[in-house]
Amino acid sequence: MGLEQNNEQHYREVVDKYIDPNAAYIMTTRDYVVRPSADALSGPIIVQLPPVAEAKGRFYSIICRNADPVNTVTIADADDSECWANDIVLNGKCDRLLCYSDGLAWMPAFSGGFPQASTTYPPGTTQPPTSLAPTTAAPVQTTLAPTTLLTTTA
Repeated sequence: MGLEQNNEQHYREVVDKYIDPNAAYIMTTRDYVVRPSADALSGPIIVQLPPVAEAKGRFYSIICRNADPVNTVTIADADDSECWANDIVLNGKCDRLLCYSDGLAWMPAFSGGFPQASTTYPPGTTQPPTSLAPTTAAPVQTTLAPTTLLTTTA
């Protein structure tokens, strides 16, 4: 089958598995869901995307189960993607990447984490803030147009 027909065939495949590497891993075109873990035992790991031409029309989901600034998960192409600037480094639990292949280039469709799910609190505290402190700052006047004056508090 020609590569131009790949995108017509993948809809018949059922994603019923995922890969959870804790060492360097080269993805195949069937590895749609990858959940890598990098820790003190494994050290930093590299996950290589499948060949861009063979993955034409497909999305690949990668979410870190474990990672930190020292033990990172690096997402790399197979040096076959057009305009692949740099490898993508994931360095936190639940950092994620959704990649799409158009047959010539890998495109990160989404990357990052979800800050609204964070459980971190203001520095030096272990609890979320319970109230907002009143502000005593003087109003700041900003001219928006020659006839309009806006008053705000800083």
